Amino acid sequence: MINVGFECEILRASRTRLLHLMETSDDGILFKIPEGFNNNIIWQIGHCITSQQRHMYMRSGLPMYISNEFMESFKIGSSPGSWKITPDVNKVKHLLIDTVNHLESDLKSGLFVNYEPFELPIGFQVKNHVQALQAANYHEAEHSGRIFMYLKLLLNE
Repeated sequence: MINVGFECEILRASRTRLLHLMETSDDGILFKIPEGFNNNIIWQIGHCITSQQRHMYMRSGLPMYISNEFMESFKIGSSPGSWKITPDVNKVKHLLIDTVNHLESDLKSGLFVNYEPFELPIGFQVKNHVQALQAANYHEAEHSGRIFMYLKLLLNE
């Protein structure tokens, strides 16, 4: 049986690590795109938040805790080049943890009832909100790796 509480702990730990990176990095680093790439650290972090919200809430027919503008800025296929406005770093910091707080509360209250399944690009079908949470943790681990690689590249320039 899946321990949803543990999955939330993993998500919170990952997000706390990203928050620490944001708080100890210059905003210029967060917005700089490493040579050979099309996104930056802030996009990677916003994308993690957006994907988790879309996969958990939107596919459950529930309202997300992010705005449509935020979602459009960070959804798959977007990039800093498509931004209409520069994202607010403090808003991203806030959403990193706030969305986990809401998720934990919503899971405990039994809010997630319906789910629209979808297939991940790696070939797995996500059939319910518990699988979506597991997939979000996998997805965030992938993007965290990119984030720390970007940071290393940018600091070595």
